[in-house]
Amino acid sequence: MTNNNSNPELAPAKQSYLPDFCHAETNLILILVLELIAIVLSIVSAPAISSLTIHLALMSLYIQWTGLSSAALLCWLGRSGVFDSTLKATLWSILIVFALSLVMATLAYQINDLLRLELFRQQSLGLVIIQHVSVSLILYGLALRYFYVQFAARAMIKAESHARLQALQARIRPHFLFNSLNTIASLTHAEPDKAERAIESLAELFRASLKSETQISLKDEIELTRDYISLESLRLDQRLRVKWDIQADTESLTIPALTLQPLVENAIYHGIEPLQHGGEVSIVVLQKEDLHIQISNPILKNASQQHRQGNQMALDNIRERLSLSYQGRAKFSHLVENELYKVDIKIPLDIKTKKL
Repeated sequence: MTNNNSNPELAPAKQSYLPDFCHAETNLILILVLELIAIVLSIVSAPAISSLTIHLALMSLYIQWTGLSSAALLCWLGRSGVFDSTLKATLWSILIVFALSLVMATLAYQINDLLRLELFRQQSLGLVIIQHVSVSLILYGLALRYFYVQFAARAMIKAESHARLQALQARIRPHFLFNSLNTIASLTHAEPDKAERAIESLAELFRASLKSETQISLKDEIELTRDYISLESLRLDQRLRVKWDIQADTESLTIPALTLQPLVENAIYHGIEPLQHGGEVSIVVLQKEDLHIQISNPILKNASQQHRQGNQMALDNIRERLSLSYQGRAKFSHLVENELYKVDIKIPLDIKTKKL
C-alpha cells in the first residue's frame, strides 16, 4: 500500500538525515566539537586549577574515544544500508551512543580506579554511568535536531532549485516558437534540408526544456546553445553573427542546466534584433583556476530607443541556481561597457557541484 503522507517527519527518507561519518571532513568537525565539549566539562569539573591540564587530557581522551567509536559504528551501519528511514536512523544511532557511552563509562571508571586517578572524584560506578550516559544522550539529541534541521534545509533548497529550473524551462517565448515554425514553413519547399535541420534543432531545444536534470555537461549545454543559434540564424540571416572562443574541457565539466542558452537568447532578443544591421554575439568559455563564461552583445546607443524591456527572470534564476549549486562561491555579474552588454560568470572548479 502506498503511503501518501506528505509530512516529511513521518515519510520514509530515501537518504538518511545523518551526516556521512565515513567522510574525513565530518570526522574532523566531530573531533573539534568533542574537544570543545571536553574543555567545557574540564573547566567545570576540575578539582583544582593546578590539575586542569591533566584533567583536560584525561577528559579529552575519554570523550574522543567515546565519540569516535560511535562515529565508526555509525559509519559502518550507514554504509550497510541500515539507515534507510528517518526512524531507523534515529533509533539505531541513539542505541549506539547509549551502548558505547555505557561501555566507555564503565571502562573509564575501572581504569580510573586502577590507576588511582581523580577523574570521577570517589563517585560510585552507578552514578558515573547515569551521569555520563545522560550527558551523552542529551548532547546527541541536540546534535540529531541540528542534523535534521540541516537535512530539511537542504531538501528545501533542492525543491527551490527545481522550481527555479522549471520556471526557466517554461520561459521559451511564444514569439520564438512562432517565428521558428514560420521559418521552417517557408523553407519546407525551397530548402527542405535546412527545414529538416531546423526541425531537429527545435526538437532538441524542447527536449532540453522537458528534462529534469539540474546538472549537465558543458558540452551538452554548448550544443543546446548552438541549436538555438542555428534556428535564429535562419530568421536573422546575416544580421546575427556569433563568435565562439572555447578553451575548456567541455566533456568533463558540468554546469547547471540552462545556464548558457538563456543568456544567449537574451543577447539576441534584446541586443541583436533591435539593431537595424544586427551585430555580433561573443561567447567566451575559458578554463583556468575557475570556469569563466562571458557573453557580450551590442546595444542601441540611445537607450530610449530600446523597444523591449529586459526580463530579469532568466538572470535572477541563473544567479540563484549558481549560488545554490556552488555554495555561494559562483560569481555572476552584468554591466554595460563600451556600448556592449556583458554577462560574466565565474564558477569555482575546486569544489564539487551540488546535485540539487
